[in-house]
Amino acid sequence: MTRKKYPYRRSLVINSIPDFWLTAFLKHPTLGTLLTQEDQQIFRYLDSIHVEDLTYPQKGYCITFNFKINPYFENETLSKTVDYTDEDLETTCTTIRWKEGKAPPAISAIPVEERDKRLLPFITSFFKWFGYAAEDTMGFDQDLVGDLIKGDLWVNPIEHLNHEDEDVKGDDEDDD
Repeated sequence: MTRKKYPYRRSLVINSIPDFWLTAFLKHPTLGTLLTQEDQQIFRYLDSIHVEDLTYPQKGYCITFNFKINPYFENETLSKTVDYTDEDLETTCTTIRWKEGKAPPAISAIPVEERDKRLLPFITSFFKWFGYAAEDTMGFDQDLVGDLIKGDLWVNPIEHLNHEDEDVKGDDEDDD
């Protein structure tokens, strides 16, 4: 089943699973390292994600996050567009309108040494990544987080619900 042929059916399956996107992100081996405890609470209000290729698919994409009304921010939709121009990476993002006292803290609960080293090392929250513009990426020539969402999580999010940590699998095999 491809997402283009069966988007309605895919939506029905995803919407029938409580906290689907939170679970899919947490179980993703790389993206799960970005979600702080505060982010996880916010993700409980994440209703859907949509990824759309820009005019030239090899050049970029737009990721849209649709949220239910929540106690954290006013926006119901947050979008980040990543455009790979011939010379540079350009990003544009929705400005998050945080409710009073609800913006994520500056310091992450996830120690930097436990994060995937390919991700931007200064991201302290998924929502901090969301607001980073191209000039804030310290010379990176791609948006690794956005690329993972588009190329891995979005392509087959249900696969990540069953993801098991490799160490856990190895421990089970030793018990036999």
